[in-house]
Amino acid sequence: MKKNALVCAVGLGAIAASISAPATAQSAPADLAETAEQANSSAEAIVVTGTRVLRDGYNQPTPVTVATTSELEKATPTNLADALNKLPQFVNSVGPAANSQLQGNTAEHGNLLNLRGVGPLRALILLDGLRVPPTTFRGAVDVNTLPNLLVQRVDVVTGGASAAYGSDAISGAINYVLDKNFDGIKGVAQYGTSTRGDLGNYKVGLAAGIGFAGDRGRLLVSAERFDSNGITRGDRIYGNDAYAAVGSVVGGGPAGRAANPFIFLPNLRLGANDFNNGIVTSANSPGVNNRIFNPDGTLRPVVRGTPTGTAGTFVGGDGLYLPGSNTLIAPLTNTSGFARLSYDLTDALTFHAQGTYTRSVTSYDTQAKASILGFTFFSGNAFLHPSVQSQLGPNGSFVLFRFIDDLGPIPTRETVDSYVVNTGLEWDIGGGWGLKADYTHGNSTTKFSQTQFQIQRLAAALDAVRAPNGQIVCRVQLTNPGLYPGCTPINVFGRGTPSEADIQWILGDSRYRAENTTDDFTVTLQGDLFDLPAGAVSVALGAQYREQKLSLTSNSDPAIPLDVTGLRGIPANRRTVFNNTNIGVAAGDLNVKEVFAEVAVPLLKDRPLAAELSLNAAGRITDYSTSGQVETWKLGAVYKPVDDVMFRVTRSRDIRAPSLFELFAGVQTAAVNFTDPHTQSGGSIRQLTGGNANLRPEIGDTFSAGVVFSPSFLPGFNLSIDYYDIKIKGAITQQGLADVVNECEVSNGTSPTCDLITRPLPFSDRSAANYPTEVRLITQNISFLRTSGVDLSATYRIPLGQGELTVGASANYLDRFVEQTNSIAPVLDRAGYGINSQTSFAFPKFRGNFSLNYRNGGLNIFVQENVIGKVKIGNIPGDIANVYAVPDVKPVFYTDATISYQFEDLRGQPELFVTATNLFDRKPPLVAANAAPGLIYPTLFTLYNVAGSTLTAGVRFEF
Repeated sequence: MKKNALVCAVGLGAIAASISAPATAQSAPADLAETAEQANSSAEAIVVTGTRVLRDGYNQPTPVTVATTSELEKATPTNLADALNKLPQFVNSVGPAANSQLQGNTAEHGNLLNLRGVGPLRALILLDGLRVPPTTFRGAVDVNTLPNLLVQRVDVVTGGASAAYGSDAISGAINYVLDKNFDGIKGVAQYGTSTRGDLGNYKVGLAAGIGFAGDRGRLLVSAERFDSNGITRGDRIYGNDAYAAVGSVVGGGPAGRAANPFIFLPNLRLGANDFNNGIVTSANSPGVNNRIFNPDGTLRPVVRGTPTGTAGTFVGGDGLYLPGSNTLIAPLTNTSGFARLSYDLTDALTFHAQGTYTRSVTSYDTQAKASILGFTFFSGNAFLHPSVQSQLGPNGSFVLFRFIDDLGPIPTRETVDSYVVNTGLEWDIGGGWGLKADYTHGNSTTKFSQTQFQIQRLAAALDAVRAPNGQIVCRVQLTNPGLYPGCTPINVFGRGTPSEADIQWILGDSRYRAENTTDDFTVTLQGDLFDLPAGAVSVALGAQYREQKLSLTSNSDPAIPLDVTGLRGIPANRRTVFNNTNIGVAAGDLNVKEVFAEVAVPLLKDRPLAAELSLNAAGRITDYSTSGQVETWKLGAVYKPVDDVMFRVTRSRDIRAPSLFELFAGVQTAAVNFTDPHTQSGGSIRQLTGGNANLRPEIGDTFSAGVVFSPSFLPGFNLSIDYYDIKIKGAITQQGLADVVNECEVSNGTSPTCDLITRPLPFSDRSAANYPTEVRLITQNISFLRTSGVDLSATYRIPLGQGELTVGASANYLDRFVEQTNSIAPVLDRAGYGINSQTSFAFPKFRGNFSLNYRNGGLNIFVQENVIGKVKIGNIPGDIANVYAVPDVKPVFYTDATISYQFEDLRGQPELFVTATNLFDRKPPLVAANAAPGLIYPTLFTLYNVAGSTLTAGVRFEF
């Protein structure tokens, strides 16, 4: 602690000049540096993210990928986030294809960028160097809420940046840089569709920039809208095939172990449940046990298919599977407006004010809208067929498991309204010094609504009896008159019952409203302290104060006990308001006080074997009202023995502070379909989570070192190779449901995690009757994570005929991705492996993209090949619960291409373009999930393209 504080203090003082180095404006970027190069050749300085020190023309120790908007749009014209996710530094990002797989039980929705695969919360999102307020209640930023049309480029800092920009930059920072000097009018209009005729989408946008008052003032405005229809799983391969990962050895013990490894099979059925007819189990009425309802209400024996190595799961026969009516890629509508006014109050003082408003709307369908899972029915139910009633006798009962698929899936709608207002002053003090002061206010409101069964009303309607006058009524109306007025009894015994009209009284909307509010004040002083023979010693000093608030309200708070007065038959794990998603409340606030400094010192310049030697240092002291003081720092160096070669190295200490939701969340609950390895039975389990006010900031240690080649004998060629190593200690994590249950199982009931599992019987009982009713998942600072690898970027520009050819390459080799979820869990290296589940992940060892771009006058032809290396499914050394007997997924290649023509002699210089993504319609590799058949689309959906080949055509123009 003392050592780190000393580093910060040194950075704040003038003596830091003796140990620092010039910050750099730009690392050797890949093929996406056009804008940066143009800016460097202009009279104005370009400041590339990675440093707060304003220096022009230096190379910085922290690697930065500069992705210009024009280059990103060539590969993926839909939106910038989709294009960024094709860069190899991004892994397992959440987008429209992943949202619909999450079943609405999590807040991780929108386009959430995941840098290095360590999670969206560990990458800091910036707009013009200022922190973007969170948009999800878990604290992530949906980058759909940022304006795209006036973004000039996106800088991706692939290393720790907490000392320069603040908390949450463990994996780096992603800075959207606006074209604040734009003058004129520009716009875009485009339409896209898949080659199957679905997934229709359009984008329109218009932006304008105008100077006034002798160009002392400038006004920028933009408006844009993107709309995509989405597709269902049944629209693509595998979507209707009811795939799952199941054990390969019948009777071989727990599935997924060495003696019974997982395989992928289609046409599966979960034997404990059924669509439309319903499976009956009864402990006190053998005559109805293990029977299924016919459409007329009579019973027949369950027809089992071929057994698999997963107990209770069969190939064919009766049982449950999820059909292809669920959403695969969620529809998305994104509408945004932006305005910025800047004015030179004096020749040295400039004022600006800007605001952004965005509405992002997405919707998706999951599971069957109507589900009867584990409710008990009693003798005397008015809808029972006489033959069934006679078998029950006067005191019999049974439990029913039925999904009513013919009533359609569960519809979900999410709306995010976000606005950010920023105002500030820039003062050229003179003598090379400048002062910047910014105030940012951000507000983001998420509204979630999901239509599903209300448990109390469902229980009341299912318990149907005959009144003394012979009319069928809800039993509660006789026993507790007035409790449930309007109760409509329903018949669920067999396909075709009930109708949509019958269940209207039961249906309700599970809703939550989450509001994030941020107020952020930042002051930065920048300038040159004094001159050395190699150049000026530069410094940036500053202070920051931030307040954040979270308010999450819900109509389904699971912390409030469900009133079951007068009701019977409700299963123990259904004591929540709604059948599926029940979000608890959360409320809390914090404030953050920070001081920071960065210094840059050129030590040598234009010397023999020392064309440049410079050092860089940054320090930040941060005080959180929730967890106290923490220090971050960065030390870096750049060495050029000759102008053609540059070596760079950086060591940093970074943090991620716990989000407000992680600190102050109330109890959250969700009903999750789960196959229990202890009882070898499947069903629905109640999963509880909650906040932890004692959480501390995560600590990240990052080391990077690299070399940049810009040979003078090969003009137009640049190559950078960088090694990185990120270690995160005390990582905030919440063990997954499968992790908790498997850890307990492996320990034979002795692990502390067993205390988090509620079973009706002692652990020694392995019968289906001991299926767990509840699992509690606690957020703690208990995880460790380490990832390392090598980034490569190269570009080569050469004349070709009458035009110019640019060859580009960007690649990542992942050496390790080591994770330990808690102190007694196994240490797993996930590099090169993947698993499809409700916590899907994939970490291929190699990812890269290679591009050719030919420009000749107005003609531009662009081709990019995206490569995803081999992925091993399961079988991670040390993970004994996820053993698979399936082949590795071979490398996958996707081709994107754009051809455009710009009419340079026409007014507005309109550019017509046609883009094909996944040109050769590469289908996603088959990777099924260890879940209910068809519940999760059987591929690694955060890694592979599930849309297929798509075409986009449009026009761009600029006056």
